[in-house]
Amino acid sequence: MYSSFLLLSDCSALDTISANQEIKDGANELVVECRNFQSREVQEPILGDMTGNLVILSGSDPVVWASNSMVPVWSSSPVVQLLDTRNLNVWNENKNLIGQSFDYPGDTFLPGMKFGKDLVTGLQRSMTSWKSPDDPSIGEYSNIMETNGYPQTFGWKGQVLVSRLGPWNGLGFSGFPIKKENGIYTTEFVVNEKEMYHRYALKSSVVQRVVLTWDGKTLLLQWIERIKDWIVYAVSQVDICDRFSLCGPHGICSINKHPPCTCMQGFEPRNSEEWKASDWASGCIHKRPLNCGNGDGFWKIAGVNVPDTRRSWDYVNMTLGECETSCKRKCSCTGYGSLDIRNGGTGCLLSRNRWYQKDSLYYVFLSAKKYT
Repeated sequence: MYSSFLLLSDCSALDTISANQEIKDGANELVVECRNFQSREVQEPILGDMTGNLVILSGSDPVVWASNSMVPVWSSSPVVQLLDTRNLNVWNENKNLIGQSFDYPGDTFLPGMKFGKDLVTGLQRSMTSWKSPDDPSIGEYSNIMETNGYPQTFGWKGQVLVSRLGPWNGLGFSGFPIKKENGIYTTEFVVNEKEMYHRYALKSSVVQRVVLTWDGKTLLLQWIERIKDWIVYAVSQVDICDRFSLCGPHGICSINKHPPCTCMQGFEPRNSEEWKASDWASGCIHKRPLNCGNGDGFWKIAGVNVPDTRRSWDYVNMTLGECETSCKRKCSCTGYGSLDIRNGGTGCLLSRNRWYQKDSLYYVFLSAKKYT
């Protein structure tokens, strides 16, 4: 939250403040390369205190806000600097970084930010919406990277799961249309023993940001200098099939069909009356039971979002053939695929059936979104 009011445009201003130095009523302001990224009026004094925190005062009133979570240790001569990346850094007297705004995205995800989890410190870098268009306190919605199982991104409304962006597949996020390389931005996804995160970088002078709006929309906004305003470049949820588990287990949601939900080949609705009433959440069941290890095979499904990976297994160095063999050996495995779909596919992702019964084996994926 505290980076939102430090984006100003006076080229005579500085990019740093020290302890007990004020930013008041626009008289002295932090700037980034003398360019306006997003103007917000400063109505209250902003002060750097002796611990390195930023505090907001209102006249003679006590502190109304402080970035206490930003700096874990006391510093005698802290300095706050706004970098040209829009990252607000706090340095101690030894010029060691002791805090940065990029660790707390709030409702805005900027180029260079890491979205994910630091597995060493436990820091979760996630997005949270504003409470209303003019109230920046924490709202109902959040976007969080789930790191149990193979990492994927969930959209929440309070405690209710409302959307899911599938796992990274080497070219993009599963379940999201893969675009050819563009000249505007690049994306990367990193998974190792220390951290899991997604990050994007701009390749041109275009100014973009991702915003989680107060009413739960995740928008990619682009600044248009001609009209001096932001326009919506893309929306993360593009159709009805982006609703979480709309068609239930073993169902396929197709954006080209009405109604959108059908059962996979060899399956039928679990509750036909509910399906007739356009309630597909109960999903589908196999028309005949399968026996683990007795010759049942796999059905290849292309152009779909892989199932929820919170209960999956993943193996980076396994071939696709080894992946198939491994799935056959696990009676709770419902399907398999490549972790990285580039160059014919590498790595192995195994889907696990949450409702596994000993006498049934489903060699297909759970709920899927189909693009072809």
